[in-house]
Formats: sequence, C-alpha cells, structure tokens
Amino acid sequence: MSRLLQIIFCLVLSFSALATDLSLKGFEERFKLVKNEQNKITSIKLKKAVKTFSITPFIQQVKSDLLLEQESYQNFSDHEKIAEIDSFLLDLGFNPYSKNGEDEAKKIKEALLNLPNVDLNKVFYELSQGDFWQEFQDKLNEAFLFIDPTILVNLEDPRFFYKRNVTYKVVEWALRQAQKKFSGVPVLNIATFVIVRVHDMMLEQRHFHHNMLLHYFETIPETKLGMTKEEVDRAISSIYEYRIEVTGFSESQKAASDWLNYGINKFYMSVRAGNTKMRDWVSPMSTLGFQNVKKLNFGFASVMEGGSKKIYHLHHNAHQFSSKPSLAYDYSNTIRVKRNRQLMNLASVALGFISIPDILKGSIESFIKSFYVQQVRNEGALVGYFESTGDVGMINRIYAQRENYYILK
Repeated sequence: MSRLLQIIFCLVLSFSALATDLSLKGFEERFKLVKNEQNKITSIKLKKAVKTFSITPFIQQVKSDLLLEQESYQNFSDHEKIAEIDSFLLDLGFNPYSKNGEDEAKKIKEALLNLPNVDLNKVFYELSQGDFWQEFQDKLNEAFLFIDPTILVNLEDPRFFYKRNVTYKVVEWALRQAQKKFSGVPVLNIATFVIVRVHDMMLEQRHFHHNMLLHYFETIPETKLGMTKEEVDRAISSIYEYRIEVTGFSESQKAASDWLNYGINKFYMSVRAGNTKMRDWVSPMSTLGFQNVKKLNFGFASVMEGGSKKIYHLHHNAHQFSSKPSLAYDYSNTIRVKRNRQLMNLASVALGFISIPDILKGSIESFIKSFYVQQVRNEGALVGYFESTGDVGMINRIYAQRENYYILK
C-alpha cells in the first residue's frame, strides 16, 4: 500500500471513529438503559422528557400566532399577501389559478385570506370559559401517566404499548364533550383542532426519539452502546410495536408471535425501500433533477437541486397529492420548511372560520396531516445524523422547524 493510500485510509478511520464518538455522546446524554438483576436490559428511558402536559400555553400560542398573522396583513398590501400564499401553494405543487386546481388548496387559500375578518379575541374568550380544558388536561395526563412518559421501548413485553392505548378514548370523550360545550361553529372548530393537535404532539415526543434511536442503532455497533444484538433487535421491535394502530389487533398478534425479528424485519424493509428511492432519484428516467445524491441514514438523503443543497425524506412525499419527496431542509432558504409548516398550522385553525362541507373538511384535514405529521416525527433521525457530524447549528435548526414545545432538546 502506498504511503498516500495509507494516509487516506487512516483519515477515513479517524473520521469514522470521531462520528461514532459524537453519536455515542448524544445517545448517552439522552437515553438511559434500564437493567434487571441479571444485568439484562429491560427498557430504554428518555432522560429529558415532558411528563405532564399543559394545554393552556398551547391555546395561547395558537392565538398569538393567529394575531401575528393578522397583523402581517397591515404591513403588506392585499396583492403581497396573496402573492405569499400563492408562493406557498406553488411550493406544495399547486397552481392556485389552475382551472382544475385542487379544492383543498383553494380552501386553504380562502381560509388564510379570511383571517383579517375574524374577531380572534371574541372567539378565544368563548373558548376559555368554564373548566372544560382543565378537565381534558387532567384526563389526558392521567392516561399518559398510565405509561411512564420517559419509557421509549420495552424489550420484554410485545404488547406493552398496544394494550395501553388509552389516550384515544380520552380524545373521543373530549370531542363529544366539546360538541356539547361550544355552540358556536368557529369556537367548536378551534376546540376540535386543539384537542386533536395536542394529542398528536404528545405522541410525537416518543415517535421523534424512536427515530433518533433507530439512527443510533443503524450507525453505532451495539457493543459501543452497551447492548447485545438481541437487545437491539428487541428494542427495535418495541419501536415498531408503538406504531401499531388501535385497530391493528392482528398486527399486534404478529409482533408478539415473532418478537425477536418483528422490528428488525420492518426496519430493513424501510432501508431497502429508501435505497430503491435513491436509485429512482438518480435514474436517467427521473424528472426530479437531483444531483450528488448522498445517503445520510435510513430516513434522509442530501441532494443538489437547482444549484443548491437540500435534504429530502426517503420515506415520505411532500403530501398525499404529491409524488415528490418531502423536503426536510433547504440550505439556500433556511426558513422555507419552517414557514411552510407555520402556514399549514395556521390554515388548520383558519379553516374553522369559513364554511366548508363536511366531506371536504375531512379531506383537507387529511391533506394537512400528510404535509408534516409523519415528517416531523422522522426528523429525530436527522438530529441524530447531525450529532454524528458535530453540527450544533443544524441540530438547532431541525428542532426549530417543528411546532412542538413538548419535545425537549
């Protein structure tokens, strides 16, 4: 081996070791391995987690965001605001002036443009009356405490999360009670949004850190983590068991019958799917125009697109009506993803102030969820990646892109 090749080989090993050390540091700072008397790992806990959830600050934040958006209409002309919303919709792949434009996108534009006409102080005053929110908060916290919020995975019980899916019952109760409590349609719509969104954000805490764990499991040898291969496989099974829907009894049975292999089989299916997606991106038949495609981990890849560097999701499209992958970060426009998500969240609330047929309303809600819910959950793996590179600035930017203060750094 030539002297130059030896130097290059040593540098590669050094960078690899440094990346592992940085990732391991992140793992040890966030996660605690819980062992039994036989020194076997039984669970993994999150060292920093929100254990009790307060709803009032979230309602106040929603009101503040809406008021700020209203104020922005005073600083810009109608033409400028319309141009901003049009740009937002175009970024999603919708032409707001197309004759065959999607009804969902048109209603989102109508809702955002209607915001200056809404008496927000009156709506949120009515929303705050009585003790409904305190009762909902108490019931929700009680349900979440049924499982210690710090527990991320349980290696021993293949039905640990499925049989404790009690929070959905609290949400169903709250939605029924809100219909009795709030007579005005706009107020009821806001209440419904808050109930569903708070529940989603509480679930997000575990999902976000699960994907961070998957990054560590993929990139750090189990011996470095202080685990055996079987313990890692069982931990991954627990991660995927958490994802089983309430109605997924047969899937729960499947997980329990093959607990050692259930999760790792699911994970490698996603890895292969991601690799296939990357090959499609660089195929001569691709119309995406991606260059210099580089895989970051199981969930993300960086590309050059239009002369600028971007990071895309490997497993999620931009939304349910798009075949283009979901953008995770744009180096040339650092607030692009964050601003689009802010507008989508504002639209979720603003839709409650306009008239929409129930069928179309359900379609719009599904569309909005497809835009950011799963994407934000997966970005825990992106934080793990930037920890391995020591890029604190990018870690902070990825955290800032999600609208969830129930997730701690």
